[in-house]
Amino acid sequence: QRLRALFQYKPQNIDELMINAGDFIYVDPTHQSDVSEGWVVGTSHRTGCRGFLPENYTEKAHESDTWVKHREYVFVTASRSSTQTERQSNVKLNGEPHNPSMSRSGTNVLSMQNVPLRRAVLVMRHGERVDQVFGKSWLQQCLTADGKYYRADLNLPSALPKRKDSMKQFEHDPPLSCCGIFQSRLIGEALLDQEVMVSYVYSSPALRCVQTAQHVLQGLKLNQKVKIRVEPGLFEWTKWEASRVIPNFMTVAELAEASYNIDTSYSPKGTSYPPAAEEPDSAAAPLLLLFAFSGGPGVILIVGHGSSLASFTQPLMGLPSRDSSDFAQMVRKIPSLGMCFCEELKEQNKWQMVNPPVKTLTHGANAAFNWRNTIMED
Repeated sequence: QRLRALFQYKPQNIDELMINAGDFIYVDPTHQSDVSEGWVVGTSHRTGCRGFLPENYTEKAHESDTWVKHREYVFVTASRSSTQTERQSNVKLNGEPHNPSMSRSGTNVLSMQNVPLRRAVLVMRHGERVDQVFGKSWLQQCLTADGKYYRADLNLPSALPKRKDSMKQFEHDPPLSCCGIFQSRLIGEALLDQEVMVSYVYSSPALRCVQTAQHVLQGLKLNQKVKIRVEPGLFEWTKWEASRVIPNFMTVAELAEASYNIDTSYSPKGTSYPPAAEEPDSAAAPLLLLFAFSGGPGVILIVGHGSSLASFTQPLMGLPSRDSSDFAQMVRKIPSLGMCFCEELKEQNKWQMVNPPVKTLTHGANAAFNWRNTIMED
């Protein structure tokens, strides 16, 4: 049986299953005999985890709701033998395999032929940042009496990159946590597994975004081939920062000196950060259209912020801007490394949003542990 979760449920015990609204759960009726009334034991379609969950949090779902498309092939008639171009065409486009033509003779045969590479845009939010875990005062927890940085927790970076201005600027421009670095590299490895061909990478000037781009490229094994283009116009819609000072970001030279794979020859297309007075989508539209239509085949990776996922997909698909209140509600729901994927339909002269080539990365909170306060408490 298939159930659909109506509400989110957070486990209260170790043998319970965490579900989000909209999740599908597989339930085997033959395994329910020892389950308490009002509860079922099931397996999450999204995570593969198994456990108990309250039955009244779910409703029955159709079997077809859980069908999964694995791949598709394009069949064409061909009357010629395999050429060098066809032999090189055994690639994957956005995770979908396309095999070269297999000609048995000079006569017409039904064969599988590679579809030409399409252009696509992958917009990604940065990974977990340190102030998400340790709060806005994280830097104060990591400074010695003489103002030097030390690692107060293993999820904090072992060192901070050098910058000419004050170290306190990291309070407004925080780095990734160690978990954030791991998350970013994991996403890159997953993209590599799907053979996603990233051709260009653009990043917000925020340190957390540059670091995310760096480690995604490492996971893709492209850190020596594709350089990061730092684009100021990709920073947060500045209305989010209205109550704070716009950060003094590290310069391109400082980022390069800190061993980030920066394209120092790149000239930014945005002259400033998105103005607070504009609608959230409007500042991003010219940039995205420029990125999307100036690149060749392959995927353009844009690493930005939660707001970037709407700002850089709405205008590409020709959709109107969201109003500020709807935009704010939407952004609050976007997790670390949330992503959107747009693919060009060249024949129809338009773009469409499709499922990203890799799945969401989900993880739980892990509080700091002090054995004295836990094991030894009276």
